[in-house]
Amino acid sequence: MTDVRIIAYEALLDIENNRSPLAGTKDVLAKYSYLDKNDRGFLKRLIEGTIERRITIDYVLDLYSKVPVTKMKKQIRTILRMGTYQILYMDVADFAAVNETVKLAKKKGFSSLSGFVNGVLRNILRNRHGIAWPEKGADIIKYMSVMYSCPEWIVKKLIDEQGESNAGTLLELSVSVRPVTARVNLSKTTVSEALKGCNGRASDVCGCAIVLEDYDTVPDIPAFADGRICIQDISSMLVGIVAGIGINDTVLDLCAAPGGKSLHAADIAGSGRVIALDVSENKVAGIRENVARCGFTNVDVSVADATVYNSEFYEIADVVIADVPCSGLGVMGRKNDIKYNLTEDSIRKLTELQRSILSNAVRYVKPGGVLMFSTCTCSYEENQGNMRFLTDECGLTPVDFYDLMPDRLKCASAKEGYVQLYGSDALTDGFFIGKLLK
Repeated sequence: MTDVRIIAYEALLDIENNRSPLAGTKDVLAKYSYLDKNDRGFLKRLIEGTIERRITIDYVLDLYSKVPVTKMKKQIRTILRMGTYQILYMDVADFAAVNETVKLAKKKGFSSLSGFVNGVLRNILRNRHGIAWPEKGADIIKYMSVMYSCPEWIVKKLIDEQGESNAGTLLELSVSVRPVTARVNLSKTTVSEALKGCNGRASDVCGCAIVLEDYDTVPDIPAFADGRICIQDISSMLVGIVAGIGINDTVLDLCAAPGGKSLHAADIAGSGRVIALDVSENKVAGIRENVARCGFTNVDVSVADATVYNSEFYEIADVVIADVPCSGLGVMGRKNDIKYNLTEDSIRKLTELQRSILSNAVRYVKPGGVLMFSTCTCSYEENQGNMRFLTDECGLTPVDFYDLMPDRLKCASAKEGYVQLYGSDALTDGFFIGKLLK
């Protein structure tokens, strides 16, 4: 019988040893695809949750262990993190959370430390309803860091730039269970038809979206398999919704993988043309796969580095989409390891990269055309700072798109050509959209 806790332990240790991306979880799940739905769900949640809640867990371990987390063997630290996550956040029987974790320690060759593991976890179990969490009023940065498991420097940055309330909304989103949404290809079907054969409901936020519920794997959903829907967050759908794409327009998507925005543009553009580009053959292969699945014939897909100017695309597009690489602070809940690997210097370098892409993007827009600039972050220099770059240095003009926004997501800044979403009520990811006219 396969022990899912051992699989999770080995995956977590590999991530810590190699700082490999959490995307490796997908490889683990693919390797053990023979496991039943419940075991795969348990495995996924244990791996991702233990990473997501690392700062919170380490805070608790330091309260109830005589050995500080930083002094523990990394193997024991990983085992204790797994056990603590099960106690605090999973629907696992108390005895199983403790006993199975102790067994794991023994199975991995740490019998001499199994008593230590048992003692720490039982101590946490006894005190879990009386944990001395940081006081919000005494130190808001420390409080948010521990409660939302986010490095203090990121918490401070978000509070300084976005305000305490918006920072709290975004951080709460990062540790919340998120719905999975899909966009319906309305040129091929209707929302009601797409919902047949799958568990889901029509979104009450966006007319082309559905919310998927209680499914095993995405490829098993009939409407996905036959190309009637694409997995896409509502925030990403907004780019196509507010762009104002015409039925004969040429749309250039510079950083297109996995292809959601390109496919949305293709769905809207009708007899128009969509050019979808990305930097590697691997990324482009994923776009091609999605284009083929959806059956669109108006999408051309190629490998291209968006930081390198290509004269072939000079003033070719009515709409250019530049969803640039970013720090990902708006999707920390979907990519749980981002926050631990990010640095202030990496944000600075990302901003430089973004501006090299945006400088080229401007040159690809036809006079009178539109640049759609987006990120999945909430970092001032990557968002509002780049808007200022596009207006002050590139000569573009912000476009009012307030009336095009779904009613539940309307905000005053859309009249000024941009929106910063924080994921309020878990309706969207944290996301930024700017619309500018050339």
